[in-house]
Amino acid sequence: MKKYWKKNGFFLAVTLMAGILASVLASGIAIVLQKVVDVAVTKQTEAFGKLFLFAVGYILVLCVMNYTSALMEKYLTEKMIKQYRRDIFKGIMDRRPIRYYRENTADYISALTNDMKLIEDNYIAALLNTFKLVVMFAVTLVILLILSPMVTAILILTFLLMFLLPATIGRCLEKRQDRVSAQMAAFTEKLKDILSGYEVLRSYDRIEAAKYRFQEENEEEIRVRFRAARLFALNEGLSDTLAVLSTITVIFVSAYLVLIGQITMGTLLALVQLSSSFMAPVMLLMQNVPRIQSMKAVIARLNSYAEDDPAVKPLPLELPSFEKGIELDGASFSYDGEQTVLADITMRIDKGGKYAVMGPSGCGKTTLIKLLLGYFEDYGGSIRYDGRELRALDMDKIAGIISVIHQNVYLFNLSVRENILLFEEFDEAALAEAVEKSGVSLFIDEKEGGLDHGAGENGALLSGGQRQRVALARALIRRAPFVILDEGTSALDRKTACEIESRLLEDEELTLLTITHNPDPQLMRRYDGIYRMNDGRLENCTKTFYTE
Repeated sequence: MKKYWKKNGFFLAVTLMAGILASVLASGIAIVLQKVVDVAVTKQTEAFGKLFLFAVGYILVLCVMNYTSALMEKYLTEKMIKQYRRDIFKGIMDRRPIRYYRENTADYISALTNDMKLIEDNYIAALLNTFKLVVMFAVTLVILLILSPMVTAILILTFLLMFLLPATIGRCLEKRQDRVSAQMAAFTEKLKDILSGYEVLRSYDRIEAAKYRFQEENEEEIRVRFRAARLFALNEGLSDTLAVLSTITVIFVSAYLVLIGQITMGTLLALVQLSSSFMAPVMLLMQNVPRIQSMKAVIARLNSYAEDDPAVKPLPLELPSFEKGIELDGASFSYDGEQTVLADITMRIDKGGKYAVMGPSGCGKTTLIKLLLGYFEDYGGSIRYDGRELRALDMDKIAGIISVIHQNVYLFNLSVRENILLFEEFDEAALAEAVEKSGVSLFIDEKEGGLDHGAGENGALLSGGQRQRVALARALIRRAPFVILDEGTSALDRKTACEIESRLLEDEELTLLTITHNPDPQLMRRYDGIYRMNDGRLENCTKTFYTE
């Protein structure tokens, strides 16, 4: 977090200056009250009128400074949260895929929402407030020493007693606050999981079971938060009690000093006012210090998201090219370093060639795609783009060469148009061509708004076949030289699927890799190379198998 304070140094300086002025003016109210009471007791009518006008002006200035201080605090806090959240999101999205998938998306969502709210309330706002309180405490202490050293000594003793509490409670609270953050992430994850599985739960009549499970998670989340809240309550309760006790003590001591003639009534009122100004910062500091300490673990976790992925190579890297082809020579891969998913994969994909890989589910076909896309660096063997090793290239730029049409299509909760464009600019002619070739044109005119029709959450407002057509248009509009069809027409009827695949095969400039477990014999004859994958191993097949 230090870099965000430095990055916003100017606004931080203005915020602190406004806070200092507001705190000094707030403490000075006691002196104004002292003068007013003493003038009233001695019946100085003319001086009283002047003091009244001065007090009105003083309060107006205090009001302006309080507003300025509060406004600058809000502005600085929002600016820092925006920057911090941006860096965390960037860090998450910049992770290499193998590291990205190690954590649940709900953990990322919780970090960007729940944890950021904790940082805003319990760290940034608490630190800024603590600074103002320290200034108010210091100014009040100086005035108290001038007015009555005895009363000041009593307040300092109370202060020392109160100061011991945050140090004792803070350590316990840090652990519990970390547990709260973790539990909120777990709750978000389970809630997301249940809501995403609504259709499955409904079709299997498990809605009541889902309600019961939600209630269990809801109660656990509240229980964990309440454990931390109990420490906060203990801390605040003790603070309030000691504050009241100190105020009563100051009143009795000050009253005694008035009785023996050492101070005036105005000074008594000022001392009572200052004791509140003295103890209020201490009381709030007791509440703020544990909150700030409790954020250490949360900040450490958020910083781990914001940090650069060590697996990402520093720029500049060579850009990948696809002028000749891709070669895999003895490529192998394991997710955990123990169980081999791909073993000794050797194949060549020439530019403009058409290739098919068959095999049952779980045999490694999808992992093969991820290797080609540069998801993993720790593979064995060699993968070369135009003769250059993939590890030495900028893997993020592979997406400009290969477009993948997945079996499990993900659509954003945006319009059909935006799901095809994916936040990128294309001219209308290119969009119209992609819509026509993909078959989106066959259903889109029936939808209200046409291409501006909403797809719904994960394409819920479209059928499975319509979602796959949108995914196909998404790939075609980018005119990537290499298209991977990963069961990308499985949700379409056989005739339509064959028609789309046939169109891709007819494009002489296009390199096509089809991943399938249900090949069409007629189409297979048109491929340049056919492979069968089984248990992570790839073997070349002959086309004669499909002519029988």
